[in-house]
Amino acid sequence: MPRLHPRLPSVVLLFLGLLMGWGMATFRPVPLRASGGDRTGESIVTTGPILIRYDETNKIQVPTEALYLLDYKAGRLVATVPALHQTGTTSRYLGAFAERDLAKDFKLDLDTGPKPHFLMTTGSLGIYASGWSPLFVIETSTNQVAIYRVNQKTVGTTVSTALELLECRSLATPEPGDRTEAIRGPSSR
Repeated sequence: MPRLHPRLPSVVLLFLGLLMGWGMATFRPVPLRASGGDRTGESIVTTGPILIRYDETNKIQVPTEALYLLDYKAGRLVATVPALHQTGTTSRYLGAFAERDLAKDFKLDLDTGPKPHFLMTTGSLGIYASGWSPLFVIETSTNQVAIYRVNQKTVGTTVSTALELLECRSLATPEPGDRTEAIRGPSSR
């Protein structure tokens, strides 16, 4: 007849191990996570790459990021490209700021229309983007989305930054030729 006594400690230890594992997974503090965006009140800030260059000296790819600030109380989108600028003994990191009027881009009537509410994030276009991330701005009261791109030009020692609107369209109606139009087909209308 087999004895149960020697197996009892193994079962108890297994049960205690499972209980401790569950407790540590459930009640541990949440780790801090860095993110490329944040919002407070009526402002949103995010970052995203605008270009990737290859450093021949170190044989590495070096991304250049843009910093975006959306202030929807003022209805504006501001972008800059942080980089080290040294002149003599002084150093600066923030370059020229580019600005867009969101009310104009989204065709919003701030006086009589609904109060705008914006969301903003950067995304990826994969191999088609050559290292830059589009900035997506969504206006939820009119269901529109706009895509922006930062362009930075250097002429001599002058660096200029431009914030270009690539596309703005409604989320409600599909454009002709969209993939969703092809998937749905004409019979589902």
